[in-house]
Amino acid sequence: MTTTQILVVLVAGAIASLTKSTTGMGYPMVVLPVLALFIDVAEAIVIVAAPNLFLNAKLVRSLREHRSSSPTLKPFIIGATIGAILGALALPFLSEVLLRVVLIVAIVVFLINRLRPQSVEIGDARAMQLAGPVGGVAGVFQGAAGISGPIVTPWFLSVVSQRDVYIFSIATTFAVTGLAQLIVFLLQGAFTWASFGVAAALIPIAIVIFPAGAIVRERISLVAFERIVLVLLACSAISLLVKLV
Repeated sequence: MTTTQILVVLVAGAIASLTKSTTGMGYPMVVLPVLALFIDVAEAIVIVAAPNLFLNAKLVRSLREHRSSSPTLKPFIIGATIGAILGALALPFLSEVLLRVVLIVAIVVFLINRLRPQSVEIGDARAMQLAGPVGGVAGVFQGAAGISGPIVTPWFLSVVSQRDVYIFSIATTFAVTGLAQLIVFLLQGAFTWASFGVAAALIPIAIVIFPAGAIVRERISLVAFERIVLVLLACSAISLLVKLV
């Protein structure tokens, strides 16, 4: 990568860090397309893994006082862990195209329900019953396609009413799956000196930008916050659709 290309990636990393620290999601969505302009997608995924895990860990630590306020989190993560193992084992037998189509449909259905005047809500008892299975589905997608956000985000947006509890929940889920992903990359020897250098350069940027995200999050209304998350979900669906055509 040239100096100009690295500068573009670092700027994208700053924007992604602000998005992530504000909403709890969006880092790979911003950085991966930019990196993919200059290097192989597989190498881009490896680079993003470390700074994204770092930001998720920072969010979990900064919002840890909410750990008892998300009752569905534990069964969701247990289900996601089991699902990730099954998804990885089933990878040779699953169609990536089918997985992406299912994710797009799930996002569209969720967005339609959320934008209706009277959306369908999930009761507390029902949420506890569904947390494990839905987490399992998210895990299967993570293990088989490396994507779980389109399942994780709508779930916690539906069952959690407090902004910081929602961010803590999705950050914890992403941190667990992200740590597993990073360990696999390290065991596989996926990092080159170049990719390690870019990943290492993105982390200080995340450290500097992270406090700004917390400030922005506190200053926007709950309605505005949810709209931003819905827009990010819609962008995620568009990204998945683009990869299909």
